[in-house]
Amino acid sequence: MLILVYGDDTFRVQEKVKALQTAFVQKHDSTGFNFASFGADAKPGEALQAIGSLPFMGKKRMVVIRDLIATTKKDGEGAWASLANTPESSIVVLWETAEPKVLEKKVLFQTLKKGADVHAYPFPVLEGSALAKWATERVRARCGSIAADAARELAERVGSDLWQMDNEIGKLVAFAKGRAIAKSDIEELVRASFDGEIFALVDAVSRKQGAQAIKLLRQERASGASDFSIFGMLARQVRLLLGARALLDDDPRASSQQLASEMSVHPFVAQKTLDQARKFTLADLRATHDLLFRYDTGMKSGLLDAELAVDLITTALVR
Repeated sequence: MLILVYGDDTFRVQEKVKALQTAFVQKHDSTGFNFASFGADAKPGEALQAIGSLPFMGKKRMVVIRDLIATTKKDGEGAWASLANTPESSIVVLWETAEPKVLEKKVLFQTLKKGADVHAYPFPVLEGSALAKWATERVRARCGSIAADAARELAERVGSDLWQMDNEIGKLVAFAKGRAIAKSDIEELVRASFDGEIFALVDAVSRKQGAQAIKLLRQERASGASDFSIFGMLARQVRLLLGARALLDDDPRASSQQLASEMSVHPFVAQKTLDQARKFTLADLRATHDLLFRYDTGMKSGLLDAELAVDLITTALVR
């Protein structure tokens, strides 16, 4: 049996692999003698020998290999093709952390997928309603409950990082002490991710909400973010906005998938950026981009303070 567990949602990928290992130990290998694991640098001879070996005092053995498909070069794929037909006595788990769409295009993945006893579990990054649903289910798994608007707010603030999300949920369940987690709890206890704060800042300036933009800037600085970091994130977002605005000018019905493909960003980021780009003109964004270049040069030469540069860029975007 060959099991493909893959995706850039590393939290769910790891949980699935651990669940498979736990089930295997409970059912087939209480002694631990029939389990082996290899990293991405696994040599075919060594790993395939482990896979082909008969179980010791048991009926099954499990072999886990990390990032095999993602790191194997084309000229080395042939050595692993036999994994599609693993011995009946072996369970092979390929633990892959590449984006599903990228991994599924690889020849080795397609070759292995054609095997007779192959099972695939893709775990793409969650976003939107799917992310809020996962958060709700995770709260329930911790014997808690959460209001629908609170789950949406949590998803919006934390984003797709389920490692952080799981930590936040643990704190929230403990804080709620048996009652349902409310949106106000999220607002009080959960700090938005840095990317989320930048999106919120750009949302504020796109709506010409200067006071809100200044408030968000102060919050970022108070949390310890440096003005150099804020400037860098603003510069990145302006570049994304430029690309999105140019795409919309060419095709007003352009999709987030198009932008994600053209600018190599996650679809969630692409959708947020497209929504924001509709509130700016291409000329305004180009002017802001020119300012960013000038301010960046001034900061590097010591002629301009980073805090002032961030304030000036924010002001330019609000106008």
